[in-house]
Amino acid sequence: MRLAFISTYLPQRCGIATYTSYLVDALLQVAPHVRIKVIAEDLASAVETDRLTVLPVWSRRGDYVSTILEHLEDIDCLHIQHEYSIYGFDDRLPRLLDSVPRDIKKILTIHCIRPAQFSERAAIDENFAYTIAKRADRIILHLEAQKAILMRLGIEANKIRIIPHGTLITDEDKLNSREKFNLPKDAKIVLMFGFVKPHKCYEVAIKALTHILKKRRDVYIFIAGTVAPTASEREKQYVEYIRDMIDKLDVADNVIFPNRFFPDEDVPYLMGASDIVLFHYYEEDRSSSGAFHLAIGAGKPIIATRIPKFEELKNISDELLILPYNSEGLAQVILRLLEDDTFRNYVIDRTYEYRERTSWKAVAKQHMEVYRDATSW
Repeated sequence: MRLAFISTYLPQRCGIATYTSYLVDALLQVAPHVRIKVIAEDLASAVETDRLTVLPVWSRRGDYVSTILEHLEDIDCLHIQHEYSIYGFDDRLPRLLDSVPRDIKKILTIHCIRPAQFSERAAIDENFAYTIAKRADRIILHLEAQKAILMRLGIEANKIRIIPHGTLITDEDKLNSREKFNLPKDAKIVLMFGFVKPHKCYEVAIKALTHILKKRRDVYIFIAGTVAPTASEREKQYVEYIRDMIDKLDVADNVIFPNRFFPDEDVPYLMGASDIVLFHYYEEDRSSSGAFHLAIGAGKPIIATRIPKFEELKNISDELLILPYNSEGLAQVILRLLEDDTFRNYVIDRTYEYRERTSWKAVAKQHMEVYRDATSW
């Protein structure tokens, strides 16, 4: 089978680039007969091997349609990785889909769908998702909540396949990981990581810590991140708000906040150093989380908010999902994971099962089923 991706690709700093790279690597492992071409945005690096070609040839700043079409020769299946910020909301992507030769099957992964009621562009986001989805032969989504929106808009259920976000499996030693970041060796480390943004609700974790410290003093919140390079003034002020809250609530001795960027290569060690990872965000996008799957891949207990983004946590334990802004509930779940051995072991066992079920190899095999179904291979 000859497969082509349209996507961003490494070393471009982009979550979709990382996602596509992991998927391509896994496909090459599980399907020896597949040859892959990545028609990448021009910030990627060119690659040429026996089974993989990466062509960094198009730009989101220009009319990429004709450029991409030039590279579709000898292709059975075209797989587009869609995210709003990459392709825009104009007619270019629909024109591209309409112009693909009819003998090439079109697969579309839609990574994010934003409902009209929560979009600054009203119905444009979800209507654009429908516009491109109706032109695809098969659509891959990560969440049932995404499927419900597309079906409401009129996309046939038999075109849609739910495949979870892939999981990178890591097992870094806890002691070595803590030494790497100069963390207390015998403490209980509760991790939040990534760019610091208001929707991640760090203030809820800080308030939860005040409840936890009434029962035990060995728990630390580790905020492993800082604002993004493109941070708005509001996001910069949010960091100062968090720092002020830490001081006012007198929890500075139990909050580790170096306020610096941690590169991707540090993330497995951040996970290795932690006992629990928090994702108590509040946002309305219907999209999966790569960071969430990194924590699963490290076998770490996760606590998340009961929002569509983290709906798959119920596959491990619905009891790990809390309501947004619920600092007392967050504290209670943290304490139970730390103090109830039976519950913690149950969660860890289920986490290990789920990371195998969603490993990149497992996810790649599910993709191959979609490609075969579409092309009748």
